[in-house]
Amino acid sequence: MTEPAEKKARTEGYALNVNAAVDKEWEAKSFREIAAAPVEAMQGIGPKGKEQLEKLKIMTVRDLADWKYFKVAQAIAILAPKETAGERHAETQLNINKAMDKAHETKSLTEILALPPSALQGLADWTDAALGELGITSISKLAEYKYAHWAQSICTLADYEAADFSHK
Repeated sequence: MTEPAEKKARTEGYALNVNAAVDKEWEAKSFREIAAAPVEAMQGIGPKGKEQLEKLKIMTVRDLADWKYFKVAQAIAILAPKETAGERHAETQLNINKAMDKAHETKSLTEILALPPSALQGLADWTDAALGELGITSISKLAEYKYAHWAQSICTLADYEAADFSHK
């Protein structure tokens, strides 16, 4: 089946693509379609990865982009280099107690990065094995998970995609 002339004219001249981030069958899809796609639409997530992500209730690319544990890990990783060791002011109110298991609430951001993902409040111990199958053995590794970064970027750009190719 060939594309209608109107659609072909609208896409002509555009160079952007995410071909190296998605499987071949998703290369011609819109950002919005990819965001709603099963997580295995991401290039490199095969049956094993899909199985582990499904155990964590991550079914779509958007689910992965919005997964709160990735977002928390990412925020910790971004701010950890800005921490000054031993320099916490006595009156500082900063805490991430709603994100951490009680045993880890008083640790520094840098120390938290080295912890297993299950140190995040809401992730049971069994999730360490599931995430370990994906190469995620620490909160730092969770923050670096390339597929979550790709998913997050795809979903962000989906919000700026114009289905009719307009500029508004």
